[in-house]
Amino acid sequence: MTDASTPGSMGGSAGLPPRPDSQTGEPFPPHGLSYFGGEQQPPDADPTRENRLSWRPEPPPGKGPVLAWHRESRSGKIMGAVVGLALMLALVAGVSLVRGLGLSAFKYWQLWVVIAVFTFLTTSPFTYLTYAAGADWLLVERSRWGIKKRVWLDLYHLTKIDASYGGTTFHLWLYGKDGGFSRSSHELQLDRRIWDLVYNGILHSVANGAQVSNQAIGILQLGATPALKMRDAEHRDL
Repeated sequence: MTDASTPGSMGGSAGLPPRPDSQTGEPFPPHGLSYFGGEQQPPDADPTRENRLSWRPEPPPGKGPVLAWHRESRSGKIMGAVVGLALMLALVAGVSLVRGLGLSAFKYWQLWVVIAVFTFLTTSPFTYLTYAAGADWLLVERSRWGIKKRVWLDLYHLTKIDASYGGTTFHLWLYGKDGGFSRSSHELQLDRRIWDLVYNGILHSVANGAQVSNQAIGILQLGATPALKMRDAEHRDL
């Protein structure tokens, strides 16, 4: 079984970590590179994420079980809205004080409407995103006002991979034969196990010939893995 406790373990220099079984998820991939999250507390100890199994999404049709998932909890949403409101109030107060108006700006009801609307739009209190991964798939499900929409990818048959930095995180574009989507590293790394599954799929897809940009090679540290050499060797043999 592959050692999943050693960060960056590539399962030996001769090849990639094994592809996990689609039903059992074994052997689970080692920790993927380019992980920027810190040490995570157990899911049941994190008040900002949902733990009730009734909220766990169903896998895509014909695919194996969910091995890792993350959905923000209602208390997490409330916390985010409160933080967003506090930041907006601090910003308005700061501008008002700099202009020598004291806190008189808050006496205008129109400003409170702007603050409420801005907080609502930036925190999306009624929109929930769920990220889930199985042995060979990644799913993103959005629930807004009870209406669900989902997209998913086969991680071991990616055709194109791109990445770029944006602020304190990076964005990852993943494409398969039927389309693709982009998510930030923060979103994909909300649960370390999701990232480990995604990263292993990326490695195997690159080794199998997926198109990958130079930026993605650098950001994902693909040069530290055998994936690129395996892809180039395969192309030379054709």
